[in-house]
Amino acid sequence: MGKGTWIYKLVLGLCAAAFGLAGCGNTGSGTETGNEKKTVVTVWTKDRHDGSFWEEKVKEYNRSNTDNIEIDYKIYSGNYAQAVDSAFQSHNAPDILAYTDQIFSEYYTQGYFADLFSYMEEELKDRFSDVLIPEVNVTEDRCWFLPTGATAARLFYNENLLKAAGIGQPPATMEELIQDAREVTQTFGKEGIYGFAINLKNPKSGLDRSIMKEVNRELGLKNGFDFRTNRYVFENYQTLLENWRELLGADCAYPDCRNLEIDPLRQMFAEGKIAMYLSYVHAERGVYENQFPMQDSWGCVEIPTAGGNIIGSQNYALSNAYLLNAQSSHLEQAWEAYRSVFLDIDTLAEYYTKGLGTPIADAVIEKMEEQGERPDHSALLLTERDQLWPKAPHERNGKMQTDGMDIYDTLKELLLGDDEIAPALKSLSDKYNEEYQRILEEDPEQSAQIADFDPLHPNVSIRDVSERK
Repeated sequence: MGKGTWIYKLVLGLCAAAFGLAGCGNTGSGTETGNEKKTVVTVWTKDRHDGSFWEEKVKEYNRSNTDNIEIDYKIYSGNYAQAVDSAFQSHNAPDILAYTDQIFSEYYTQGYFADLFSYMEEELKDRFSDVLIPEVNVTEDRCWFLPTGATAARLFYNENLLKAAGIGQPPATMEELIQDAREVTQTFGKEGIYGFAINLKNPKSGLDRSIMKEVNRELGLKNGFDFRTNRYVFENYQTLLENWRELLGADCAYPDCRNLEIDPLRQMFAEGKIAMYLSYVHAERGVYENQFPMQDSWGCVEIPTAGGNIIGSQNYALSNAYLLNAQSSHLEQAWEAYRSVFLDIDTLAEYYTKGLGTPIADAVIEKMEEQGERPDHSALLLTERDQLWPKAPHERNGKMQTDGMDIYDTLKELLLGDDEIAPALKSLSDKYNEEYQRILEEDPEQSAQIADFDPLHPNVSIRDVSERK
């Protein structure tokens, strides 16, 4: 079997470990071990699904390394972005922090992240050459993070609940999703069981794993931006939002999605109180094996679209990557800890073999094939319809500043309120286009236009999933 075939065979899951919020910084403080003082390297992550795995690897490193380094590994689950924002503002950010597109986009232009090329030996550059992606993690001959995995969004469903409501198969269209959610809610609503839910307490978290991915597939847009016309066209969202308003109505959905976070949603799903929701595939298997053990059968399908029409691929997210804090007082030790634990090929092969993610680095895939491991959890897959998209202007340019509510807060209020959708979307487009044009007048090189852009085959400098068969 060729190494590329594994992108279809290896899938996602997790081992959960819950941690409380704990502060830490990059002050260079150490711990005493005998007569030696160790340099403490702080690592922050947003992921619970692989927490127990990395905790064990960190313990092993802390016990065995001869560099007098101790890793302090912290998980900030639902409030990771806020914790990082606060830490950077107070100049107390960790030495190493898990990559998210949001955090990277907000801070890399401010010089907060270290260039990994400054530390990588040639052998390591060669090993991960296939995930050095121009204009994604490599800009101006600098490397900011090394992704070794990827994740995509899917519709998750409770098979038992659907069957109990007389539904034979999961929905393939938005119309079927609305109908099925209504059927479950009408059948079981008096028992506190609902057909659908979305985690909108943090609107970016909830919408990025749901509506924004449907927009890729159904409208061929990225966060409201049309690469061909070089304009924001949120007006195109109108029918989609009208469908979602119906889906989130009292006869279909959990009544307090406004205040719902992802883990409470998952817990309700595990308890059989929610029939369907949208989320990323890298976490759910482990959630329902470990964090919230689930007795009912569950599965997932690709995100439904209106009428089943699909004109674009879904933008998948790079994962299992870390950023080094350029303000750290001990970057050399931080790099050594990162390289030794989080870039170790044997460790990464074990990580993906356990179903904790989908590997995209050839070196990791080759190591897994050498070991002869064959995990196959067919409910969770990346396909040729999951591809990496370029960034919209507001994602790639930290200079864009808009007044009032951003995209996510605006969409949340439109979904849950009764304001007219059309004028609100036009106002959102006008606001973002006006700011984008201001940026282009200052620097035409900031244009994100791709005149021949094909949303089914985005023009990004990385081999997509279909090329890795």
